Amino acid sequence: MNIVIGLIAFVFMLGVIVLIHEFGHYIAAKKFGVYVREFSLGMGPALWQKQGKETVFSIRAIPFGGYCMMAGEADNVEDEEDQEDWQHDVPEDRRLNHKKTWQQIVVMAAGVCMNFLLAAVLYIAIALCQGYVVVSEPVISEVIADSPAETAGLQPGDRITKLEADGDVQTIETQSDVTTFVNLHPGEEVQVTVDRSGQDQILSLTPELDEESNVYLIGFRSSAKAVPIPWYQSIGEGLKTMWNNTTLIFRSFGMLLSGKGFENLSGPIGILDVTTQTASMGLLPYLSLFALISLNIGIFNLIPIPAMDGGRILILGLERVFRRKINPKIVENVIAASFLLLIGLFLYASFNDIMRLIG
Repeated sequence: MNIVIGLIAFVFMLGVIVLIHEFGHYIAAKKFGVYVREFSLGMGPALWQKQGKETVFSIRAIPFGGYCMMAGEADNVEDEEDQEDWQHDVPEDRRLNHKKTWQQIVVMAAGVCMNFLLAAVLYIAIALCQGYVVVSEPVISEVIADSPAETAGLQPGDRITKLEADGDVQTIETQSDVTTFVNLHPGEEVQVTVDRSGQDQILSLTPELDEESNVYLIGFRSSAKAVPIPWYQSIGEGLKTMWNNTTLIFRSFGMLLSGKGFENLSGPIGILDVTTQTASMGLLPYLSLFALISLNIGIFNLIPIPAMDGGRILILGLERVFRRKINPKIVENVIAASFLLLIGLFLYASFNDIMRLIG
């Protein structure tokens, strides 16, 4: 039963996130007079279609992805004969590639902006519903037996002030800072600076992976307390949570680009598993995951490779700077190569998911 609920929650979450993303492209395109042939939620065969004034709205069988089909979106057409038949009758001034550069960039960036807006609304809603903020200081209240913390010599009463791993130094203010840092450096030795009775002590340990939660842990507990806050402060707390998670995601992507953390990469199977667990915990944890996935998809789309919105924005920017069009065939080949890269990442992440489930 849990897997059924998890699957429904997963499909709903992904559907809304994709819908919001593509709707961003759609409203920006319509604002600038771009002809939109189809707005689709999902891929594959159409399950439902409705003809609007000029746009076909559809829901398709595969609930992964979606698209907003705009005239002139693929600027890799060298002559009229290569264009799809439906574009022949679209006036040039209604094609995306004939709009001003800044307008094209706005259309490309609008989907990401909507993902960020959705995340902001969800984080603020969570903070408003809670009506309090959990304050968890990095002061050790209990050291777990046979843990890296015990082996390193951490003691109750120690306050963690700084962590360092592989040249990355992080000042610690909350317990969540500790969790975030050790999971950005999975399996690496960490130098832990603690304040012990007013004296700094530096200890070394290697966090261990908790198989159940798939999170790296040091092995200690800290005291936490709930502090009530007024409703207007909840807005700031929601945005603060969004900012913290955004910086964490950017750092995680940065690690992937440097060749680290690939073993923690998750695909749809892993996200489905996490969604199933989170949905069983209640509405607020589910909404928190909802917001986090929306942020991830938004930031992922900013990656500057041509298959993504970020890559198209980069191409537009380069063409604007150098005042010349990039050879369409080069763009087409790079887009094809980047799609292969994305498929490879998808397969690798799915392999990771399967190995974690059967391991």
